[in-house]
Amino acid sequence: MGHMEYGTQIPIIAYLVSCLGCGLGLICTTQARGATRASRNVWLALSAVSIGGTGIWGMHFTGMLGVTVHGSPVRWDVGLTVVSLVIAIVIVGFGMFLVGYSKPRMRTLLPAGLITGCGVAAMHYMGMASMRVQGSLRYNVPLVVLSVAIGVIAATAALWITRNVRRKAAMVIAVPIMGLAVCGMHYTGMAATSMVLDAKAPMPTGAQNSMLAWPLIIWIIACPVMILSALALAPSAEEIKTEQYYQEVAARLRNE
Repeated sequence: MGHMEYGTQIPIIAYLVSCLGCGLGLICTTQARGATRASRNVWLALSAVSIGGTGIWGMHFTGMLGVTVHGSPVRWDVGLTVVSLVIAIVIVGFGMFLVGYSKPRMRTLLPAGLITGCGVAAMHYMGMASMRVQGSLRYNVPLVVLSVAIGVIAATAALWITRNVRRKAAMVIAVPIMGLAVCGMHYTGMAATSMVLDAKAPMPTGAQNSMLAWPLIIWIIACPVMILSALALAPSAEEIKTEQYYQEVAARLRNE
């Protein structure tokens, strides 16, 4: 199974997609800190969509577009592909809400990182299971365990970053690290996977790479556009403080 059929372009694009999703997700969590409860829920959900849907899932399937199996066509199970997207968003969302509504303690962060990391690994291997070839997949167990461990460490670090990083300079440093961690988990998982081709097996059925690429491109464009639109329409921290000040003044005047 080859990972570099199109050179290094696909891995680089996959890394940039991961950085884009993680970066926008980090901005959303920053917005969530100063928001009311209802608004916080929206920002945390958008963060889960950005990090889980684009930074992780989008990165995974962008990287998979560079995979070739010599001796067999590659097809994709659309249902499992969509389910893997839902898993990525829901599991990351669970971690975001757990950390977003709790005090910054390790006893909360570590379980959230463990669950989120295992969920990310589940998304990866479900995404792998959606790949159809003329044969079967085999897994190197030690490398699978290593990929899950990387996923847990990456998820824990990402949750810590989303909870603690506030300054723009820190975000500039954090985002490439988050993207690198996601890619590290992905390509370790890919290294754990091998194909056993069987000429007697039926030819694989499902979506071709080109059929997967266009919905993926639309998703990777639409998701950031949606989040950037929400960020553009959201009031700034200064506007929120000013609004709160006027509300307090109005409340005092009513009580006099």
